[in-house]
Amino acid sequence: MMLNILFFRYAFIKESTYNFSELFLPGLLFRKPGITIIEIINQIGQLIMRRLNIAIVGMGQRGVNVLERIAAMLAHHPVDVPLTIHIIDPAVSGQGIHEATQPDHLLVNTIAAQVTVYCDKSVIGGGPLLPGLSFLEWLTLKGYRMVNGKACIADVGEPITENAYLSRSLLGVYLTWTYDRILETLPDNVTIRNHRREAVDVAPQANGQIDVELDGGYKFVADFVFLTTGHAGCGPDDVDRQFAAWTAQGQAGNSLLSYVNNPYPITKLSGISPDATVAICGTGLTAADIVSALTVGVDGRFEVLSDQRLQYHPSGREPRIWMYSRQGLPAGGRAINQKGTYGQYKARFFTLSFIDECRQLALQQRGSEQLDFDRDLWPALKKEMAYVLRCTASGIWSEADQFDISPDEEEAVARLVAPLPPHKLNSPEAYREFIREFLVDDISNAFGGNVGNPEKAAADMLRDVRDNIRYAVDYAGLTPASHARFLSYWCSISNRLASGPPKERNIELLALIEAGVVNFFAPGAEVSYDAQRKQFKLSSSHYDDAAAEYADVLIRAKVDVFKPETSTSPLVRNMLAAGTIVPYKNGDFHPSGIAIDKNVNVINSAGASIPNLWGLGYIAEGAVFYTYVLPRPFANSRSLSDAGKVVISMFEQIKKLRAASAAVSDAANSNPNYEVA
Repeated sequence: MMLNILFFRYAFIKESTYNFSELFLPGLLFRKPGITIIEIINQIGQLIMRRLNIAIVGMGQRGVNVLERIAAMLAHHPVDVPLTIHIIDPAVSGQGIHEATQPDHLLVNTIAAQVTVYCDKSVIGGGPLLPGLSFLEWLTLKGYRMVNGKACIADVGEPITENAYLSRSLLGVYLTWTYDRILETLPDNVTIRNHRREAVDVAPQANGQIDVELDGGYKFVADFVFLTTGHAGCGPDDVDRQFAAWTAQGQAGNSLLSYVNNPYPITKLSGISPDATVAICGTGLTAADIVSALTVGVDGRFEVLSDQRLQYHPSGREPRIWMYSRQGLPAGGRAINQKGTYGQYKARFFTLSFIDECRQLALQQRGSEQLDFDRDLWPALKKEMAYVLRCTASGIWSEADQFDISPDEEEAVARLVAPLPPHKLNSPEAYREFIREFLVDDISNAFGGNVGNPEKAAADMLRDVRDNIRYAVDYAGLTPASHARFLSYWCSISNRLASGPPKERNIELLALIEAGVVNFFAPGAEVSYDAQRKQFKLSSSHYDDAAAEYADVLIRAKVDVFKPETSTSPLVRNMLAAGTIVPYKNGDFHPSGIAIDKNVNVINSAGASIPNLWGLGYIAEGAVFYTYVLPRPFANSRSLSDAGKVVISMFEQIKKLRAASAAVSDAANSNPNYEVA
């Protein structure tokens, strides 16, 4: 018998932000003639009351943040529809890059007291709170103590202090524990499906739902999807391809020759021969991991000589190591934390209102609110650094409106930004001694603390005003040219000053240099291939005489920049091909990541925001800045506020579905005998 499609035009539908083509799968409302409105309404109610499917693609730290916000909303604002939450990640839930199986010499670059998963009252717009433990609180609860320099559950040893730098593997255990505890808080109308697979496609449909496909061919339909994939399948760039080509060219003549474009998982370095010379491109956090893997990771050991000095005892399995970078400097070690868990420097000059004023001035003078970092913002940030230097050194915090930078303070800030004077580069020996002295001074400053030492206080200020920098940079806040320079130049300086490794890493690095295991090559080294030697060649014209060194193994110590168009991830490739995602662009500049709007919704190739699809974390690094920092308690952490924002948006959409259901029921009850011919 023929079936008729039923359409409804109640006034509430016209006024609603939803239309039923977005709420229901097309063609589901079929009935024979003569059906009563009550039966039709019951059918609609069943559709609206159907189980809603939520997908979280990637269950590392960002995924856990989203799950925690969902649990908090359900605890305070329960919904009367059944929910299924699909967890999509082939790895252990919660851990992401903090795998519990990685070597314990790899450290978290944040002190134990400043890591959490849970929202707190400082988070603006994050939603209701769910009780939970920070990393340090969890360590205490579980009975972890420091025994012979390592954290373990024991009755002996010393308590773990708030300023301890602990292993990433232990953080991974905490993240999985929080994931499990969050699941325990979910109400009975929530079902969890943990898919230990990769997602290979996320495809929005015309009816507003989203088709999700996993590897192996499994598919389901989702109503809401959160992309929290982290470092998803970053492909090689032109530099990678060149280095790989040289390696392929020379391996027949040099069995030691190899190129590593990404050192993670760090265990891939275990096959490097002690007969090899290794060149590490980079001197930051990733380089510190590599050096640790090639020394302590092959059973070398450090002997304590004093608080600030160690002696390295080689195992004999270490390769010879050269480190080089554009700046040619070690990253500054993180100072002893004197701010407690929650303390942060509050900007006097580089404030949100100052940035707003800069935008208004730029609009008046140049016709655009986009800023130039060097011209518009750096003077205030430089003034902030000088202010902290002076006040910390004097111990007197003068009124900010009476502060002007002196020539000596200008020079002091310049030395922090670029501490390598040209006269130190007249020979490799002079440069080596400069690096040694630089580390000795940096270690001494670090022991002075991030409040007590002027240089370290000024550096740590950059970390504390990071949200203000985000406010200026996010969503094309800078001109395309300035955005490119900011990422390539200013970020490397800021990272060296404010986001370096724990001071203990620099104490180790100094010992490794003095033991002859590690050397620094000149700034701005050029890399080429020596076809006769079958080795990589490092060369520099910075010395009085040309210098060169050769290496069998070249390792790029960098965080992969996520470029959707070169990604190896099937998920990213399929979504990009379908136009579901597009690379983020600021004018003609593509920094990295996918395009999202200010509500964190994914923007498709038509330029439209997809209201039930969100992109959080590193996948969106580019539209937003510095997404890879861990959430910090009582600091209005961006990752927590973003998670709260997107989950609240989802619940508002669910609420509208329920309101539509109630309106339909009211309309039916007002005319229960109506029949459709």
